[in-house]
Amino acid sequence: MIIYLTRHGQVCPAEHIGSVDFPKGDIPLTETGISQARCLGNYLKLHKFSGSIISSPYRRTMMTAQEISMITGCGIYPDGILREMFFSDGDAADFEGMDLHQLKSEFLNVAEDAVLEYPWWTKKADSLEEISMRTKPLIEKLIQNNKGEYLLIGHGASVFATLYYLSGKYGLDLPKDYPAFGNHLATRNLNCNLSVIEIESGVLKAARLFITKHLDEVLLSSNTNIVKRPLEYIKQ
Repeated sequence: MIIYLTRHGQVCPAEHIGSVDFPKGDIPLTETGISQARCLGNYLKLHKFSGSIISSPYRRTMMTAQEISMITGCGIYPDGILREMFFSDGDAADFEGMDLHQLKSEFLNVAEDAVLEYPWWTKKADSLEEISMRTKPLIEKLIQNNKGEYLLIGHGASVFATLYYLSGKYGLDLPKDYPAFGNHLATRNLNCNLSVIEIESGVLKAARLFITKHLDEVLLSSNTNIVKRPLEYIKQ
């Protein structure tokens, strides 16, 4: 089985937060973000991805998923496990997320059999340790299933947590502690970069992390920051 992992596309500036059109914290992609998502969709189609798209239910991740789904034809399954990190209790209390009915109304490629408990977020701040524990059951479930392909679309924090867990489980040559790992990802976890982890019967077959070849130089970003193309990590 193969786990594909990506961060959403570039998001709109902070002034959109709490606007009339978009509830606080649930901001959309920029045109650049949409272009990034389409480039990733074309790359996945070229590599014959045909699995399920599991996405954080935030608007920016769902917009990313929708663009990829339109190109690959794969269904979207919203999952709160991949949600963004709340840095304060106030941010958590003010957040307004969409329920499954709203998501299906706005994003036409949500799978018919998708389920989503509501609310799918908590009303308190998160730590990176808590996010790692939150993502672990999903990753273990996919590994134990031992078949198929899955594209996980998350945020900086949930991608961090997923890669951190996989790195520890499979002995990837990445920093072992949270601060060092965070610094390592800071210049690599670009919008719509791609990591590919291939696992067979619970054993790592290959890992390619921080792939950006599908993105032109003008599409290399970490939200509002323009960044340099990172080196890929390859383990076989």
